[in-house]
Amino acid sequence: MPRALGFHASGLFLILLLWAVTSPVHSREEQDARINQLQSIGTHNSYHIALPKAQLDKLGRINRNWQDSLNYTHRCLTGQLEDLGIRHFELDLFADPKGGHLLKKGGLSLLGLTAAQPTEFRKVMQLPGFKVLHEPSVDFLSTTPSLISALKEIRAWSVKNPDHPPLFILLEMKDKSPVPFSVKPIPFTRKALEAVEDEILKVFRLEKIITPDSVRGNTPTLRQAVLKRGWPTLNASRGKVMFGLDNTGRIRDLYLKGNPSLEGRLLFASVGENEPGAAWFKVNDPVQNFALIQKLVRSGFMVRTRADANTFEARRNDTRRREKAFASGAQFISTDFPEARPEISGYSVRFEKAAPYRSNPVNPVKKK
Repeated sequence: MPRALGFHASGLFLILLLWAVTSPVHSREEQDARINQLQSIGTHNSYHIALPKAQLDKLGRINRNWQDSLNYTHRCLTGQLEDLGIRHFELDLFADPKGGHLLKKGGLSLLGLTAAQPTEFRKVMQLPGFKVLHEPSVDFLSTTPSLISALKEIRAWSVKNPDHPPLFILLEMKDKSPVPFSVKPIPFTRKALEAVEDEILKVFRLEKIITPDSVRGNTPTLRQAVLKRGWPTLNASRGKVMFGLDNTGRIRDLYLKGNPSLEGRLLFASVGENEPGAAWFKVNDPVQNFALIQKLVRSGFMVRTRADANTFEARRNDTRRREKAFASGAQFISTDFPEARPEISGYSVRFEKAAPYRSNPVNPVKKK
């Protein structure tokens, strides 16, 4: 099992305390710790199921890079939480207010790819609501094809494990497809973004969500609150979830319009470091942006980065990016390989003893 970079015996006591997330008794260090002083591992495209081999091979004849980059499968969300210590997820959302939109046939259906869709999957896809999948024509299999089902699964685990530090759920709104002749996604509008929040609140009570408002409090801007007052304590955040908006550009700007400090919103957004809504950042490359991530973390911000991408590192068993991600201090480290796939390599991204959290190496929990 790979060892996490920066794990030292001198920090064992603190790290073990942070691992004991189900204990009803917490140390003084844990009670005083802020949630940005932890580091956790999550999954990228957390719902993803690789197409069956016959369909993957067919896809490879169109584009070999697609075949390689899409050939990974995650356990169900509960399995990731329970068995792998995963504590944050990334879900891609497609709007489908009437139901059935993503089942419309595009040109690629002539290749037989849609034949891989299970019957139960198609039944869910016929229902109204936001859908969770990667791409509707060539990479559509999902362990949890609707946002509601994904959130209910996470909530069920949370209810059974109420002492857990907060779970982070990153949402990417998709309304474009890179695949020619594919199903044309429904564009995201401000109303659609608010509808995502409505679905979240159908599953999680507001008091169970760490929102921009709850972090800002009476401070004029979210950025000022994070830098001057800090994030909520670990002790006050147990059993809760927080949401991030993975999008930048047009969709992010729609979400921020009229609420630059994310007033009244449920999701944190990745914006400029000096903007009023600055609190959490998406910085996916920890190699090129190592110094930037460390600077943001030391300032008091939270960061999500990626330990690998497109199965590239796993196919070469190349751990350099993973080690940079660990050492960067980014609080949320995403991977497609929370466990090794022996047919590819021994590559995986896990902390020592598959711990769900550890003390942040850049902004650590201080031992009293």
